[in-house]
Amino acid sequence: MKKFCYLALTMLLFACHSDKHSRFGNEDETTGAATTTSAKKKPAGKKTAASTTTAVPVVGERVSPGTVIRSGPKGDIIATLADYIPVHCAPLKDGWYPVSVDIDITGAEYTKPLFRKGRKLKVNGVEAGVLEKDIRLPVATNGEKMWANLSGYTEKKNIRGGTVIETALINYLRQHKDHREEDMQAFIHNFKLEEDKSLRPYTLYFNYESGIDDPSPLYRMVLVCQGKQLIGVVHSRPLDLAGTTTRRLQRNFSIHYFNGIEKSLQEDFATKFNKFIVSVD
Repeated sequence: MKKFCYLALTMLLFACHSDKHSRFGNEDETTGAATTTSAKKKPAGKKTAASTTTAVPVVGERVSPGTVIRSGPKGDIIATLADYIPVHCAPLKDGWYPVSVDIDITGAEYTKPLFRKGRKLKVNGVEAGVLEKDIRLPVATNGEKMWANLSGYTEKKNIRGGTVIETALINYLRQHKDHREEDMQAFIHNFKLEEDKSLRPYTLYFNYESGIDDPSPLYRMVLVCQGKQLIGVVHSRPLDLAGTTTRRLQRNFSIHYFNGIEKSLQEDFATKFNKFIVSVD
């Protein structure tokens, strides 16, 4: 069944895309409102852009051709990005995404991080765009590689809807209406969701917020499974799932429970999640 799910996802995602970008296995031209181990038990590690190879999971969103990064909404243009470059997006506000991307740098640039207009950009060795103005950027290293963080704002239209996890989940669940845990494995793999079984009897599959607004982010989305069934989705960004009822949780989270989930189970999970989430830093 698992193999069937992966095949089904592949067919779904590739059906309308024969160009090179389909190699990522995550592109879907759906448009729509876009709107995490366990959250903050251990701070989220440094996120780096995925390489352009077959079946690379979606970690962050992907941009459209000619995407420009600005200093603020309607601000000065900082950089132009190539098609399908991975970025991290904070929640959408007034039609603009705060975005962040880590670019490759040299040792000399690490010691003197002033970058000039016209400098070509690379993300994990892949051509990624060009700087449009002189700019000083924060730099970092993990001992193996060095990078600079380019951050700014871009319009909603520049982010490919099918790579926004909230939009992708809505579309995926339209095709997988039985809500079985095994049917969700392709989606879990495709968005590289982590697994946590510490909140028994529940299994959580999650990712973290972007880290743009908070350097030690909490969950962004959590698939909640129990008894081999997906019983609900915890989220921090707007999410509109058909056939669900919504309950507010602590720390500005909400959960969509699927219709038919027993009230006692809903209460049990909400109690355990709230107790956990208020205990983390």
